[in-house]
Amino acid sequence: MTETTQVAPIGTMGKIQQLIGSRDARGLFGTMMLKAGSAVISFALFSLAAHAAGAVEFGRFSILFSVLSILSIVAASGQEMQVVRSWNEYLASGRPGLALGAVRYGWMVSTAGVLIVCLGFWIVYSMDLPFFKDSIQGDNWTAIISMAFLAGNCLALYSSHVTRAVVSIKLADGHYEFTWRAFAVVFLSVSLFVGHPVTSAEILAFFAFGLAFVVVTQAYVVAVRIKQQIGAVTPGYDVRQWTPRSVRLWLASIMEASNQHLDVFLIGLLLDPVSAGAYFVATRLANAFGLATSGLNTFGTRRVPGLYFARETAELKHALNMMAGMSLLVVVVGLTAVVIGGDYMLMIFGHTYADYYWVFLLLAIGTGLTAANGAAPAFLMLTGHEGRYVTIVTSSLALRVIGFFIIIPHFGILGAAAVSGAVMIGMALLTNYFCRSLTGMDPSILRFVAESPDEAPSRTAK
Repeated sequence: MTETTQVAPIGTMGKIQQLIGSRDARGLFGTMMLKAGSAVISFALFSLAAHAAGAVEFGRFSILFSVLSILSIVAASGQEMQVVRSWNEYLASGRPGLALGAVRYGWMVSTAGVLIVCLGFWIVYSMDLPFFKDSIQGDNWTAIISMAFLAGNCLALYSSHVTRAVVSIKLADGHYEFTWRAFAVVFLSVSLFVGHPVTSAEILAFFAFGLAFVVVTQAYVVAVRIKQQIGAVTPGYDVRQWTPRSVRLWLASIMEASNQHLDVFLIGLLLDPVSAGAYFVATRLANAFGLATSGLNTFGTRRVPGLYFARETAELKHALNMMAGMSLLVVVVGLTAVVIGGDYMLMIFGHTYADYYWVFLLLAIGTGLTAANGAAPAFLMLTGHEGRYVTIVTSSLALRVIGFFIIIPHFGILGAAAVSGAVMIGMALLTNYFCRSLTGMDPSILRFVAESPDEAPSRTAK
């Protein structure tokens, strides 16, 4: 039976006052500013890459980067979300040994995943398939550097999530989002200045170097903080529970990453590298709305699990109100900016991409309405309902792939954008529905403009 805790309703003005004045609000605002800075450096990075590489090589880079990003999530084996949930759950229930064991288990599984996925990538790459020959056109060094980036990205993904749970968002996401990109921005700026045409392998090499630096520094800081926080405890391991949970989180993460990156690969397969590069640019700009989703998920994974497992309903409602208000602000301002200045945003990447305004607008509508859904995906995955989220994202990915193969041959990348936008909207609606029905909480922007009939969180599913 679900316990109920009566929490006094708060009107819209009260929520605005909370948004301005509370400590949670300041934390959320700081997180959003961090993500805004991350978006700026990301745009700078890919804009410089587009100018320094040229349209064809940048298209090849876009395809390779998208494939490696998905494989990085595959290698992580769900440990980035598993450790956030486990750390908060075990500390809240007074079991620090299991919390420490979950961190170590995550490192071991992620490292094993890197070795297995890199081996598989090398085997497939060595087969010299026509797609790789025509689209990427790399040699053995390209494959080796690609694996270095894959490994660095996977381990940095895990280390940043551990750091977020154990230390702080600033050291976790700030260090991860800025550091590795900064290395590449410097290299690309110099290359553009001296007129050096960069290759995909060169860009990925600087990515890999920066990510390695992030992993080493975050791992050291986490080890020090854990020792300070829980002392010298004997690690415990509940592999029987962690393994099936990790599999569910892993599947959800893979499907989510595929929804973000598979489009570019499919367009490269069905059309050509230049079209893939153009779609990559449009999705990167549209994913500025991912600033809202990413920022909310970052704040949510740091704040929500502890409140949920400690059953602090009033504080949880307060945190969700803050996230809803910030999401509403980002969606309204962002969509307005896209409608008015979308052409100019595309031109940041070069005049070649200025003709793709309608592709950009359709994708922006989809990602904007997804952002309006708030932190619902993270909420489901961190409260024991990751299985339902896997079903949603798997269905959306299947619909997207089928739609691409049917629509792209007739309507090109504009048709692809229409399919993606429609699927994203449907996925957002389903995610919000199941979040409300399974957890009793509504993380969407609707709670900011109308009182949400929240119930106290029930005990988590296994």
